[in-house]
Amino acid sequence: MKKNLLLLTTAIILLGLTGFAWGQDPGVPDTFHVICYDSCHVSPPPREVHFLILITHDVPNPAQDSLAGVIFAFDITHTNPTAYCSIPAWKNLAALPSDTANSLFRHFAGMQNRMMNLYEQGNGEEWDTKIVDVATGPPAHFWLSVAASGYDDQRWWEGSRVLFATMTFIVSDTMTIDLEIAFWPPYGFYPPNFGAGVDPTYTYYPQHNLPYSVKILSGQRGDVNRDGCIDLADVLFLVSYLYKGGSAPDPLEVGDVDFDGDIDLGDFLHLINYLYKGGPSPGCP
Repeated sequence: MKKNLLLLTTAIILLGLTGFAWGQDPGVPDTFHVICYDSCHVSPPPREVHFLILITHDVPNPAQDSLAGVIFAFDITHTNPTAYCSIPAWKNLAALPSDTANSLFRHFAGMQNRMMNLYEQGNGEEWDTKIVDVATGPPAHFWLSVAASGYDDQRWWEGSRVLFATMTFIVSDTMTIDLEIAFWPPYGFYPPNFGAGVDPTYTYYPQHNLPYSVKILSGQRGDVNRDGCIDLADVLFLVSYLYKGGSAPDPLEVGDVDFDGDIDLGDFLHLINYLYKGGPSPGCP
């Protein structure tokens, strides 16, 4: 009941901002896009897995089409019932200045987060309303509402696949993680929606890529000796296996560096090319 009250309050804040009116997205369709940044890991468990929320928004005329609110809700499940998979609240903080390392709005993987950029300008232009709620389930739920509710808050302008938020999971094994549109009683399924920051205001549904599923893998092709890094030792391990009767890679897939289904000279050459000639990196098993 407490959670439902929080979510209802959140909706009122955002929808109140937009007048409870629904409209169409003008111009090029805006998108709400989810991707997993790091589905393959070589480090020992538990591991952090990051999901990026990216927003594409066009503003042919800022007076008619800008963004002042985002609200979304996920149901989260995974396919390994014996494994640990969590989206902890302390790793997914909504406050901008208090803990940038664990903020949903931090810069990440070389990408600039627009909300953090607004905060760093020091003019109070970041969005004042930021409410997150996480429930363990099952299924687990993740709810986030952000709105430009302050007088100085800067509306969201144009940009393609701009980083809006970074969600952090902690997992202990291989699994498939599924993110689906959440069911929010009594409203039913609740897809992502945007609030237009114009007058008169309205709320609309962007295009999105939900449901979204990603397989979390352990290990990496090319890390043939499974020491957590790809280096000369892996080249020597592969040579020993191929030509000197040495131990086989475990699992064998980490030795199939070029993805052709066999472990042979081509994998040795692919590894040399990656390490010393700027060639493409190996992927996941």
